[in-house]
Amino acid sequence: MSFLPVFRVKHHLAMISLACGLSLLSAVASALEIKQQQFNMTPPGAGEIQIEPLLTGEIPEVETTHITIAGPAEFSDSASEEHAIVLLFVDGQGTLQYQGENHEIIAETIAMTLSTDEVTVKVAEGNILHALVVRKQYSEQDLEDMKSFEARKSGGIYFKHFTDCESYKEAIKSPKTTSRTVLPKDYISRVAMGTVETTGPDEVGAHRHAMLDQLFLGLTKNDSIVIADDTEAPFPEFSLLHIPLGSLHGVRVEDGKRMYYMWMDFFLTKEGEEWLKTHKPDTK
Repeated sequence: MSFLPVFRVKHHLAMISLACGLSLLSAVASALEIKQQQFNMTPPGAGEIQIEPLLTGEIPEVETTHITIAGPAEFSDSASEEHAIVLLFVDGQGTLQYQGENHEIIAETIAMTLSTDEVTVKVAEGNILHALVVRKQYSEQDLEDMKSFEARKSGGIYFKHFTDCESYKEAIKSPKTTSRTVLPKDYISRVAMGTVETTGPDEVGAHRHAMLDQLFLGLTKNDSIVIADDTEAPFPEFSLLHIPLGSLHGVRVEDGKRMYYMWMDFFLTKEGEEWLKTHKPDTK
């Protein structure tokens, strides 16, 4: 099922350009292919919005879309009874309006609505805002499970800058690595998100998780290498990468370079969330 959004665009928008499948990156030929797509960071003209679907069909029930808003412009969208919506603002600035309140958007901010009320993002003249919009279709079991999620009962919005999110430690990462839980479990059933940041030489050790599908989002100045089984692929900033399901994978960063990416976990079952127990609270 496809549920690509139709944005309700207001005011200064004369055109919307569709950039489908641009700059698809190919991994080194091997027994395994790492699917990856670079964001088109070239902005549209003033007052325009560019919509770029990414990695279409890679993960069942998940759609990812890069949105570029060149001010003065705004768009509105909402979650529904059938799917959740997560907005990941990766570059630029703007204002988010939801339920009569304004929230300041800066680079590396997450927003997720806890009801089906409309959310509006406004970008002023002269500014460019880049966001990854993630949509997750609910299963019948998801809808049942979420009835017990206390966070969702507020009906408000989950809105945080990445650096304000709680940090954690993990055995496969070095002590100098900073990891943060950006979207905890129990906001969207079978979904969690977080960031990993370090400088080279360093690595995230090889590991395997057959209970979840995973996307990696390269954040500002990320310049690392992803390994999956016998395949290696360069992993630059502002790119989206799909870790092959069940592969033995890790990330490496060379001396003088930065590793900074977001992981997005889409669990096949609710029981698979037990994997998150490997993330230990950072007590420092």
